[in-house]
Amino acid sequence: METVAALFSGFVAGAAVGVLGLGIFGPLLVSVPTTNWLRRQFPDPSNWVMVSLGAALAAQAGCAVVGLLLGVVFLSIADDASGGLGSPAWQFTTGVILIGFLLAGGAAAWQPQLWRRFALSALLAIGCYGWMLPHLAAA
Repeated sequence: METVAALFSGFVAGAAVGVLGLGIFGPLLVSVPTTNWLRRQFPDPSNWVMVSLGAALAAQAGCAVVGLLLGVVFLSIADDASGGLGSPAWQFTTGVILIGFLLAGGAAAWQPQLWRRFALSALLAIGCYGWMLPHLAAA
């Protein structure tokens, strides 16, 4: 039963990241300048709406898959985990925090004008994957 709980918790945490992350990056999907190479491929506005919708759905599904994978990781360490940092598994939470900050830092170095969005996304992912997933799986 704990396998199902860990996988379902990962899926729920990933879905939350996907849905809430759309609020952070969603405005970028509709405000892409017409000089962008992808926007030139789809010059008709109705086509661009469909491309944006496809990108949003793919991102949400990707976040759910990442959540499932993190659920598997959590399941593998759940027996040896000890509480701390406000989480049932402080080792898992620390790993998620480190990976989240490394990914956000790398993305911000790649696209410095979007550093605020990357920072918000990292905090969202760290909160959902690092704290919500272990608490849901332990419940």
